[in-house]
Amino acid sequence: MAAVIDGPLKGNFGVAQNDPFAITDGAFLPNGDLLLLERRFSFAQGLGMQIRRIPGDTIKAGAVVDGPVILSADMRYQIDNMEGLDVVSLPNGEIRIIIVSDDNHSILERNLMLEFRLVQ
Repeated sequence: MAAVIDGPLKGNFGVAQNDPFAITDGAFLPNGDLLLLERRFSFAQGLGMQIRRIPGDTIKAGAVVDGPVILSADMRYQIDNMEGLDVVSLPNGEIRIIIVSDDNHSILERNLMLEFRLVQ
């Protein structure tokens, strides 16, 4: 379940589960599309993360939404237990996606911030 708590899209809606991933954060793009940060962990496969793009026009009260994965990474890349997502619109119109993790006071994890340019 998810919800938009204010504005024209206000209401509860569902998000299609994408096993073995679990949603950790989301942020709206300027055009109304929703980016969802999802992560997974298993001892066999290690850490993984992905970002799914949900078309804004599908987000409505009572709907169950889904969208394509636009970024996928696993332990072959410099990722960690990614858990935060933000969208930054630059004055020149570029959109940056920032993803963060924290070390949770564990020697097995890192504080990490990754920044990507969204290519549309």
